[in-house]
Amino acid sequence: MSGPSVSVVIPAYNAELYIDAALESVLGQTHQPMEVIVIDDGSTDATADRVRAYGSRVHYIRQQNGGVGAARNRGVDVSAGEYIAFLDADDIWRPQKLEVQLAVAARHPASGLIACDGERLIGTRIEVRSLLSQWIAERMRANGTDELSGRFYREALENNPITSPSQMLVPRQVAREIGPMISGRNDAEDWDYTLRILLRHPVTLHGDRLVLYRVHAESRSGKESERQFVWATWDLRLLERHEALCPPEDREFLRQVRRKAVRHYAYATYIHARRHDPRVARTFLWWLLRQAPTDPHVVATLVATLMPQAATAGIMAATRWARSRARSRSETPR
Repeated sequence: MSGPSVSVVIPAYNAELYIDAALESVLGQTHQPMEVIVIDDGSTDATADRVRAYGSRVHYIRQQNGGVGAARNRGVDVSAGEYIAFLDADDIWRPQKLEVQLAVAARHPASGLIACDGERLIGTRIEVRSLLSQWIAERMRANGTDELSGRFYREALENNPITSPSQMLVPRQVAREIGPMISGRNDAEDWDYTLRILLRHPVTLHGDRLVLYRVHAESRSGKESERQFVWATWDLRLLERHEALCPPEDREFLRQVRRKAVRHYAYATYIHARRHDPRVARTFLWWLLRQAPTDPHVVATLVATLMPQAATAGIMAATRWARSRARSRSETPR
């Protein structure tokens, strides 16, 4: 192996169906990693047997179930490479992933995070849809380039810039400086990690499609029809956390982002109530009301779900402007 050393960290929980494809994609890299570390987060299926079959090529560690953030932190703690690359156990890398990203990192030595683009894998079908947030692609097109480097903290507060940690390459000194990922089970720990890096460093995002991000029913986001509620709780907890972390000059901007997010989710939940399950929608709206008890749009939306649809036109007309002004928080799935 020549060039910088890379430690690959793979958190795995009941990943027997996907872990072989993930490991083969790592072991087939044109730039071979220094080490491949799988943290088995208390799996109850055959994940251990699948990983152990690779012998000394993969460092297998088992721990009690603590969540994906805790598993990644354990992997970082035992790793030794100059760079850390995360790969979720159900995702796949293109063969040039590490080689290309190390070249990008060499061109942008000040960057605290390198993140590539990719595609979605649904069953055996590849969906050519960017894993980078829409604002990144638009700015790349405007600049006539496929690389974007800078301090994008405010933009990243409005939209998680990347879909999956599988897109990430992080210098070890940066990982050491910013500390571990948050390890709560109901948090957007990868988005939080990106934001904490952006508070201290520029990042570089590049358009090479090097990751296959697998979309499947067993993901921790839960049932597809109700994932928006899971994502909403993650989003709002993250924004609340960063109100304490962000620079004072960004605090009012963050509050505005949070208000827009609340109103976006309130309206989206009303639509879910009309089209799918009003009981689930009302449960979430009661939770949302506790997060924003003075927001009239949440109150109005909750009331509207309790009324016949024909009687709610005026109420929803008064709140629809919030939907149009809020950016789409569902743009980047988890």
